[in-house]
Amino acid sequence: MKILLAGIASVLLLSAVATSVDAANVPDWVKNNAGWWAQDQIDDSAFVSGVQYMIEQGIIDVPSTTRSSGTSDTIPSWVKNNAGWWADGTLTENDFVNGLQYLIKMGIMQVSASAVSDDGASKSQYQAAPQETSTPKSSGNADIDEMLAACDDGEKNKREIRDCQGAIKAEYKLKTYMNNGTKHQLGNVAYYYVSDWQEETRKGVKQFNNIAYTATGQALLNVQLLVQNTGTGNETLMCTSPSICNYSVWDGGHKWVNSGSDFTSGNVILKPGQTRFVNILWGPAIGYGSYENFEYDPNKDYYLRIAEPFGKLDLPLNLVVVP
Repeated sequence: MKILLAGIASVLLLSAVATSVDAANVPDWVKNNAGWWAQDQIDDSAFVSGVQYMIEQGIIDVPSTTRSSGTSDTIPSWVKNNAGWWADGTLTENDFVNGLQYLIKMGIMQVSASAVSDDGASKSQYQAAPQETSTPKSSGNADIDEMLAACDDGEKNKREIRDCQGAIKAEYKLKTYMNNGTKHQLGNVAYYYVSDWQEETRKGVKQFNNIAYTATGQALLNVQLLVQNTGTGNETLMCTSPSICNYSVWDGGHKWVNSGSDFTSGNVILKPGQTRFVNILWGPAIGYGSYENFEYDPNKDYYLRIAEPFGKLDLPLNLVVVP
């Protein structure tokens, strides 16, 4: 039913909006905010103002959008539905950003021309996603490259080759992070942390566990942890929202709650022996509560303060500023 409604909404949207989107980069943790909005845990104005701020700060990239001469203050239900379905993985990121473009087009969300330009009468910005090649780029590691090449054995289709290569890359990243990380054991959960972690992706280099700045000077800290359940029963890591979360940043005197995270449905459940990555962002106060902008002082030491039922820990972050 969701797919049918989403298809109808997409047809209506493409009729109303002259342009759509190329695949935009929306941080995974924004899904939580979209999910909260769809579930009425935050109101329309809070969601719109928060996303507007993230677009202005360059955290969310929305392509050129044709603006209507009229304005509206009513958000169509399909925009909210699409946000919720994107949050639970039913729809693609393009469907979510299409909704943001509609809000900009109708004047419901006001953003500057420098953040999202008006493409006027130009042709649609929507382009089909480029076809992925089954030939991987060299990783710089001969053993990994050999395993990646072995995925294309002449019997697999493109999807099977991509899945095979994806699994190898994921395992390689996990082992590399674990081997280079500092291990902190808390109850039955092991936390691995690598300072100034960077990884190559098809879209460029992703930065984690360091300090980056937006064009307006806002400090951003995107923490990536590798967590592992070393016990014999399930363990739960909890972060239901920025205001109710067992993870914060502390500078020895001041504590900041996060701007967002990719915790699924507010928590991460680890089965015995399971290992996975989690990401939590500290940055701008994006309008969903009383928390404040994250601030960085190079003269201070920063810690990830963990306060789970199974234990408490101040994990040293050892932050550096990246260009």
